[in-house]
Amino acid sequence: MEATLDRAVAALDAGGVSYALMGGLASAAMGRARHTHDVDLFVTPDDADRALDRLAAAGFRTERTDPRWLYKAYWSETLVDVIFTSKGGVLFDDEMRAHLRRIQVRGRDVWTLSPEDMLVIKALASAEHVPRHWHDALALIAAGGLEWPYLVKRARPHAPRVLSLLLYALSDGLPVPLEPVQDLFEIATAQLPVTPDVEARHHLAAHIRQALATDPRVNEPEVTVIVDDDVVVRGQVATASRRQAIEVVLRELVGEERLRNEVEVLDP
Repeated sequence: MEATLDRAVAALDAGGVSYALMGGLASAAMGRARHTHDVDLFVTPDDADRALDRLAAAGFRTERTDPRWLYKAYWSETLVDVIFTSKGGVLFDDEMRAHLRRIQVRGRDVWTLSPEDMLVIKALASAEHVPRHWHDALALIAAGGLEWPYLVKRARPHAPRVLSLLLYALSDGLPVPLEPVQDLFEIATAQLPVTPDVEARHHLAAHIRQALATDPRVNEPEVTVIVDDDVVVRGQVATASRRQAIEVVLRELVGEERLRNEVEVLDP
């Protein structure tokens, strides 16, 4: 495997083709060692044909497997995947190239993706038949040293998937700061599709919160309002009369049928 990687990288370097190691070998270099049966190299779509031609000139058997994302090259029985569009539409762009890491293989400098970009790609690639990608990503988190603001930036188009990975990592006791989780949560919820029904509920909840905060009979900005089939209001107030005032205002706004006043009176 190392000999094939060395030969492939030498061919791309000689042809001036920009690349980055990804996949199992990159995971082993930065996260956890595991078995892999191929070499994965990431190139730009514009460089894909040139990369394959350089490998062919170096003696590899080549095929243009899928013009949408993947070419293949073989040295003896060892496979090199030339990937130019990763799952989720991730491309080998300028920002990714600016964050490459360098490792040594057989005395040769080999460029590999940053752990942050690897983590995003692994989170997106995870599926029932390839659970190893999810655990590769967890190993990158466990290794530490992640540039969290850069990870959030790269994960923005895929925030729900990467957020789910970070939450899983937290549940496993891995060191994940709170700030990137909060940032990705805000991005993810903003990306969720909003149906007209959901939007109407959001507007009603905002209207009720504003009324409870500004109506002089109540002036309670801290209560929680949840609008579903019912309108549920929760929180704590100082007196029973204040709780009753909240109920009066709510009845005026939504009627008695939908109202669930679960506000508690503090015990003095």
